[in-house]
Amino acid sequence: MTSEQPPNEQRPSNERPPEPITPEEIGEMFTMNTDPNAIAKADGVVTAWALAWFPEDEWAKAVELWPQLLDTMPKDHAAYSKRIESHLKASAAAEPGSPDVAPLNVAALLAEFGEEAGELSSRGTMGATIARRGGAIAWPPERNDTCWCASGQKYKNCCGPTAAFVG
Repeated sequence: MTSEQPPNEQRPSNERPPEPITPEEIGEMFTMNTDPNAIAKADGVVTAWALAWFPEDEWAKAVELWPQLLDTMPKDHAAYSKRIESHLKASAAAEPGSPDVAPLNVAALLAEFGEEAGELSSRGTMGATIARRGGAIAWPPERNDTCWCASGQKYKNCCGPTAAFVG
């Protein structure tokens, strides 16, 4: 484990070390929307946001179609989910509120965006659509709740211990 690697994330010896996420990438990865139903303060600004994430079966399809995803994310789905967790924590520390996790579907991405379905902006837009339609997973779960990544483990034993990872 290197000093750049988040704790509890084992990386195969042939896998490149992760690239830290920058504040600019946080803005690209998350789609932020003003939620009029949540506005409670006089300034009228409330941010509702979600991070797009591929469930395990969809991750396998996504990396087959868009191998460039592996330039910044690990191939192993559990490690990928922990990387998403680290981005969630880093973003939650930098922005008000808590993001949700928007599970992506490759077929829906292709139907909506065609050749541009693999682009970060397309995934972000689809994530926002999923969140607006109520299909996002609330984050973070309580430590004894089942982890958001669908591993079946408790959050405290799965993605929960993963540290925020910002470059």
